[in-house]
Amino acid sequence: MNLPDLSVKRPVFISMIMLALVVFGTIAFKELGVDLFPKIDFPVITVISTLPGADPETMEKSVTEIIEEAVSNISSIKHLRSTSAEGISQIIVEFDLDKNVNIAYQEVQAKIGTVRQELPNDLKDIIIEKFDIDSAPIMAVVLSGDQPIEELSKIANKTIKDSLQQVPGVGQIKIVGKQDRNIWIYLDPYKLEGMHLSVQDVIQAIKNQHLEFPGGRIETGKIELPVKIKAEFDQSQNLSSIVVAYQNGYPIKISDIGTIVDGLEEQRTLARLNEKQAIALVIRRQSGTNTVNVAHAVKKELERLKPELAAQGIHTEIAQDLSVFIEHSIEEIEFHLLFGGALAILIVFLFLRNFRITLISALAIPISVMATFMLLNWMNFTLNTMTMLALSLSIGILIDDAIVVVENIFRHFKQGKNAEEAAKIGTREIALAAFAITMSIVAVFLPVAFMKGMIGRFFYQFGLTVTFAVLLSLFVAFSLTPMLAAKFLKPSKSNHFLSKWIGKALYCLDQIYESLLIKALKFYKTSLFIAFFLLGMTIYLSQYIRSEFVPLEDQSEFFINVRTPLGSSLSVTDQALKNIRAQIQDNDWFKYSFSTIGNDSFNKVNEGGIYVKMTDKGTRTISQMDAMKWVREKLTNLENMKISVEPVEAISGGGARNAAIQLDIKGHNLGKIDEIAQNLIAILQGYEGYVDLDTSYEKGKPEIEIHIKRDQAFALGVAPSTIAQSVKPLIGGSDISKFRADGERCNITVRLKEAFRNKTKDLLNLSVRNDQGQLMKLNHFIDVQEKQGPVQIDRYNRFRIVSVYSNLQSEKKVLGEAINEIQSAIQSMNLPAGYSVQLSGHAESMNESFENLLFALFLALVVVYMVLASQFESFIQPLIIMLSVPFSMIGALGILVITQSTLSIFTIIGIIMLMGMVTKNAILLIDYINLLRSKDGLDIRTAILRAAPTRLHPIMMTTLAMVFGMLPIALSNGPGSESRAPMALAIIGGLVSSMFLTLIIVPVMYYMLDNGINFFTNLFKRKKQ
Repeated sequence: MNLPDLSVKRPVFISMIMLALVVFGTIAFKELGVDLFPKIDFPVITVISTLPGADPETMEKSVTEIIEEAVSNISSIKHLRSTSAEGISQIIVEFDLDKNVNIAYQEVQAKIGTVRQELPNDLKDIIIEKFDIDSAPIMAVVLSGDQPIEELSKIANKTIKDSLQQVPGVGQIKIVGKQDRNIWIYLDPYKLEGMHLSVQDVIQAIKNQHLEFPGGRIETGKIELPVKIKAEFDQSQNLSSIVVAYQNGYPIKISDIGTIVDGLEEQRTLARLNEKQAIALVIRRQSGTNTVNVAHAVKKELERLKPELAAQGIHTEIAQDLSVFIEHSIEEIEFHLLFGGALAILIVFLFLRNFRITLISALAIPISVMATFMLLNWMNFTLNTMTMLALSLSIGILIDDAIVVVENIFRHFKQGKNAEEAAKIGTREIALAAFAITMSIVAVFLPVAFMKGMIGRFFYQFGLTVTFAVLLSLFVAFSLTPMLAAKFLKPSKSNHFLSKWIGKALYCLDQIYESLLIKALKFYKTSLFIAFFLLGMTIYLSQYIRSEFVPLEDQSEFFINVRTPLGSSLSVTDQALKNIRAQIQDNDWFKYSFSTIGNDSFNKVNEGGIYVKMTDKGTRTISQMDAMKWVREKLTNLENMKISVEPVEAISGGGARNAAIQLDIKGHNLGKIDEIAQNLIAILQGYEGYVDLDTSYEKGKPEIEIHIKRDQAFALGVAPSTIAQSVKPLIGGSDISKFRADGERCNITVRLKEAFRNKTKDLLNLSVRNDQGQLMKLNHFIDVQEKQGPVQIDRYNRFRIVSVYSNLQSEKKVLGEAINEIQSAIQSMNLPAGYSVQLSGHAESMNESFENLLFALFLALVVVYMVLASQFESFIQPLIIMLSVPFSMIGALGILVITQSTLSIFTIIGIIMLMGMVTKNAILLIDYINLLRSKDGLDIRTAILRAAPTRLHPIMMTTLAMVFGMLPIALSNGPGSESRAPMALAIIGGLVSSMFLTLIIVPVMYYMLDNGINFFTNLFKRKKQ
């Protein structure tokens, strides 16, 4: 017994199955997390090493190159990037996507362990971290008040951070703009010299007399007591009483050679909310947790803390909140899903003009959707823009199988069969076609779900969601639909004027279509010429479709990157940000700004950024892109700073910055690389559309090099390490111990007084102790030179690189055009041997993604053909059916040209989706033609002229249901619509053109090929006779 017969005979059993799907689907829906995008595991490991005071070249030679060489032997490395800056080395190891990130972490850790002895002794702990897209910042909480910055820092750290850290799902919290307490010991070099002391004597004295040390444990019977040696000072000024040495029986204390200052750490970061200085807590979520849930929990905890903070005059605000855009995007797609479903049901009702039949068809949508939620939860998916977009675009498809089945049942019912008989016969008759339609869509999306590369991971949940939904809709169409038809189908008694008018209109349409089809069969050559001429024109016009990686979405926010001249202090950069803010804050679209300085891994005080939050998209008259353009033009004339205006990225292109264009110039000599970079910038400036041109290389940073005269130093008994260990604390300062008071810990830092470390000659007057215990002035065995060096040194795959960055004016140039233009420019450059230029970031991601998508497109065509050939047991008929695919391109590409939409990863996915959908019409036609020929023995022409008008209504109904189901997405102007709308437009255009051309061209091709096969068959038989 087949499923349709079973459903008609056992209606209660089928009803319970449907009820179970709805109940468990509802439970699953409530359990599903909400996020912006699917969780993607990127096997990327970062290695951060710090060596305070070391210049970029020292970091490169002493740290970066050693670690790079060690990890480069690990298998499956895709990219190896590094940056060496003052006191810090950052290495990013990116592996192929099929590499397990945990194994990669262990391998990197093991390789670094093998070279640890080769790295500098005073290198601080090496931090090895796994990159986790889940742990990206989701919120920034800003704290402000009238208290001193030290007090605000304490409240941020102890009250707010400690409380938020207890919130489920909250991961790392970084505090920006704080200044913690610091105990400074400022030394006078002349007093040191007069007392015959070195800085190392002072450091050792403090370590010996200010300490806490474990002393083991004492066991007394059943009790074990730990022993601690407590010799720490509890008052900072008491440190001045530490005895460094004795001379002539008198103690020399720190107070005799220096000054104790209980102050703040050196300020290297700053945060402001609008004009007011503040402290920001940047919150990341834990891996695997839900962004929206974590954000809501954080807000709830902040509300709980508000009364306590308000009593202290502390004000908190949320400056950035990713959950708001996520919720708005999901709500927008949910509305599209409901509205699209309503429009699809309306189309069915207008064609059938029977409320019962319409309701039977419509039930396929909610049941299939709710059952899909159950499978999504089982697969540990989330409700994100990809899964919700998949459901929204599938609304018309979900009702498709039910329409095909119920329309055929209704046709048999009108022919005089009773409801139960019509349900059984009608469903069995259409079963092959319905099954083939669904399998074609599934066949298209399985390659999408299992594509390689980043884009494959990104659309994995999209492809499986569509697959789940259409398979469930087929099950509903073969079970619930015939059961309900058998029980509730009754003759229509509607005599309403609208019903009669629609009936007459459809009858006229039938007559027109039959007349056109007769003429098309008669003049089949002309028909084919017109169709292929339109296809050729579309292919020609498609060269005017611009391509990009991901369309820029209006998220009501953007970022202004600012770089002041080298050597600029934090206060200079702060003033520059204030000036920029003053230029833009009077606009109607401006809501607030959040500024930070030194918020990156390298804490550069001459670099800062302004996060600009705009008013909601629906309340302003200017788009985000136009606002960014206005800001860029407004700030063009500002002197002594470099500015770039960039979107806040939703999908990372994998580059070092968020710039639209990134070019990596590789070579050995930084000077030569920089020369090539400047030439490339000059070339791009000659083209239209390139803005914010800049490079990663900054030269001219003044620095002092100390060259040790080894022979003289050896003769005087001074080791190079002794010189380094003395210069570092005296000039740069060294954290030598911790001070504990009131439950807090802060650094104790030794450094020369400011007046004695401002000039180069001050270095020469410093003294170190030799191996005989004598003090020796540095001027005996060092040379001091002032020179200019790079701010940072970037490397790619163990070669030095300089990156060129540029943003694009979208109205003049998009990424695809820029890539072609830049590649031509690179080819025209006469690069020296050993030097090369390559695209990275968004451009690299776009090329890789388009290659994977085109392969998926080809594979989908092959799989669809295989499925159809298996269903129809024919090699030729699937080719006729698949004629719908190229004819759908007429509408898909044509509508992109008309609306000036771009070809992106979203529109290509839409075109792939279209391939599975458009074969539906041809399947319905060919299947019924075959049925009439085999069952009734009709000739090919008669079978076509009977089958095509009979299938006209279900073809139009299902196509228009899919079109109107996607119409809300295509016409949307809400959050994220810039990506979704072109995708829906391409599908709608393809469906419409395919419907019109399939109804004519597929029968003509079938007729022509069948006659051709018969001609050659008869000819072969005559020759054989």
